[in-house]
Amino acid sequence: MAATLSDFRQALLAPDLHFATLAAASPVRNAAGMPMLCRTTRFAETEIGWQGGRWLLFMPLSPSALTHVERTVVRLKRLRTELLTEYRLLPDEMAYVDAAGTPRRTDLVLQRLPEGIGFDEALASYPRETLLRALDALQEGLHTLRFSHRNLKDENLVWSDGRFVPLRYHYARFDGGDDDAAAFDALRRRIGNVPDTPALSDAAVPYAPARKLTGHRWTSHLFEGLICVEDDAGFGFVDAENRPVIAAQYRWAGDFREGRAEVETAAGMGLIDREGNYVIPPCYEIVAYDAAKSIVHVRREGRWAQFDYLGRQLTEFGTKNETEKSACECI
Repeated sequence: MAATLSDFRQALLAPDLHFATLAAASPVRNAAGMPMLCRTTRFAETEIGWQGGRWLLFMPLSPSALTHVERTVVRLKRLRTELLTEYRLLPDEMAYVDAAGTPRRTDLVLQRLPEGIGFDEALASYPRETLLRALDALQEGLHTLRFSHRNLKDENLVWSDGRFVPLRYHYARFDGGDDDAAAFDALRRRIGNVPDTPALSDAAVPYAPARKLTGHRWTSHLFEGLICVEDDAGFGFVDAENRPVIAAQYRWAGDFREGRAEVETAAGMGLIDREGNYVIPPCYEIVAYDAAKSIVHVRREGRWAQFDYLGRQLTEFGTKNETEKSACECI
């Protein structure tokens, strides 16, 4: 039985009792002191303060609401782009009690809310040409990423640092389709119908980070003495002097946090230590390391389990694992 708006509100009023990762979250409240909630067909939504930033928090109102979310989260972890903002799935994040009195847990979705202003405020503050150039840049960038938002409209855009940032990726796909063309045309018409405004900023400034290392297709930043890089052979790690530490061999790799990094191979995702040894073998659909709790969320055949820092399995994969067996026989 899915959680309700009332369950979500109660959890937001006492996050330390109901949330796992977000126990210290602070919801935005109305004048009566209640969390400000809104809902769509499939999600309840609120804004929270957490870890010094602003976030949107979403609760699915039905199991089918997460159909595209899981795939989108996995693909976003592999991207190195400033066009999209952080979008995370928190498995079993919220505890609640259903109508029958049974304790349950539900996944939540978390998205970082960039500093900026809404679409309407941007229309009133910036010249048409500036906004149209930014919209063109966003459409071209999303097309390059093969990313279709599939629910692109003014309320799902934030104007931040001279560019439009899309929000709410619940229905997104990475299939190279052109599902957003009509939405971009509608947004351009809205911009074109507004009288021009004296410039506060003459042009959108493209994001062009300087690379600190040479000889690589792409480089990340220094984390725990290691830098994730992409070479012709794949992703690997070098030290601050650009000396190889873990050979380029992965389809994708994340930055090191607390001595662990998520990686992906042709066989699946896994977790490595600073020497490149597998803590969790690379044969799972999703491996997501929570450095704050030293817990690893692992998905196999659509079901989640938790592992500890040393790679030991703590919980079962869903409710049918006593009869189901992993195809890769990795545990």
